[in-house]
Amino acid sequence: MRIGVIGTGHVGLITCVSLAAIGHEVVGGDNDPEKIALLERGVAPFYEPELQPMLEQQLKEGRLTFTASPAEAVKDAPVVFICVGTPPRVTGDANLVAVEQAARSVASHIADRAVVVEKSTVPSGTAQRLKRTLQRGRPQPEEHLQVVSNPEFLREGKAVHDSMHPERILVGGEAEWAFEAMREVYKPLTDQGYPLIETSIPTAELSKHASNAFLAMKISFANALARVCEKAGADVVEVADAIGADARIGRAFLNAGMGYGGSCFPKDVQAFEHLSRRLGYDFRLLQEVARINAEAIDSTLEKVRDALWNLEGKTVALLGLAFKPGTDDVREAPALTLGAKLLAEGATVTGYDPLAAANAKDVLPELHIAPDPLSAAAGADCVVICTEWPEIRDLDAGELKEVMAYPVVVDGRNAFDSGTMADHGFLYYPTGRPPLL
Repeated sequence: MRIGVIGTGHVGLITCVSLAAIGHEVVGGDNDPEKIALLERGVAPFYEPELQPMLEQQLKEGRLTFTASPAEAVKDAPVVFICVGTPPRVTGDANLVAVEQAARSVASHIADRAVVVEKSTVPSGTAQRLKRTLQRGRPQPEEHLQVVSNPEFLREGKAVHDSMHPERILVGGEAEWAFEAMREVYKPLTDQGYPLIETSIPTAELSKHASNAFLAMKISFANALARVCEKAGADVVEVADAIGADARIGRAFLNAGMGYGGSCFPKDVQAFEHLSRRLGYDFRLLQEVARINAEAIDSTLEKVRDALWNLEGKTVALLGLAFKPGTDDVREAPALTLGAKLLAEGATVTGYDPLAAANAKDVLPELHIAPDPLSAAAGADCVVICTEWPEIRDLDAGELKEVMAYPVVVDGRNAFDSGTMADHGFLYYPTGRPPLL
């Protein structure tokens, strides 16, 4: 099947590569000529495990091509995916301008009988507006043009794996022939036993926001629990293990830390809350989820203040700058939010990350970048563990202490063992666990 994909960002490029890998002829379109030139040379514009070799392979085998022309991207394609960004507005609502522009740009070029797939994360009701926009550009009868919702459930750092081994494939539609087209798209995966769930369009649209909001809620619950554990002298990791053993709760996403970040959870929680309010329901639980997430960073900052007293003239090292391991994404990264607060209070801030250092420097120019963890910690009054990369988890405590001005560690991810830190004489502030003072 020939498939057109509009947008080659994180979701769009993963969609292009994975659909080509399961046997389709895929054309990826984007209005950024520089990005297209990069992709045509086989260079991924961002880091994602497994993506680069798969991109090179699909280009080599001829199943994947790229173009800056919307007409070329959708020409003769019975299925067209829209995978453009939906960043938050100042109000918190999802900005759907790129979705509308994508629909308008392809409307007059789509095949005589086509299914347009809403892959971007959008609020409920977007598919109907998308269909209206397409019909204005090229009026067609219902039996010739259908819009379906097919939200992505990709984890950054594991996106290629999630595409090739999906826990579920969700498709919301109206017409049977549109469902049949989507069954054909995903047949190579469903033949392997991966489940395809078919629903109405509003159900599919709502499911993506609901999924991300629920996962964010679990993280915020763990972080609120950490505050209680710190006051009670309990261990949040052991509490999470105990409650996570209950099959109704589960252990995943119950790790206390510095809060969630990235391109999805912050904006999707906010967008879902705004959508609910617009529909007439005040989903105040989601407001509290976001508040607790911000509180997690403030709690880490308070520990640095407690350890160093005044921050003016002090040097703080941030180990890990990406919002989580396995990615170079620093969007809404807790480390950079903390870094900005430390700089505002007069501290000198040095950072290290194996992949995200350049991106972090672009966001926070005052940040000093070090080539390795020990160089970042050299001469520091305090080290803060912000992202639990293996390179950071595996640091030798003795070597770390030797290079620091003072042996003070604030562990925002519980990456280190308290006993080891005690043996080496650190002033150690874990998260949701008793400190070593």
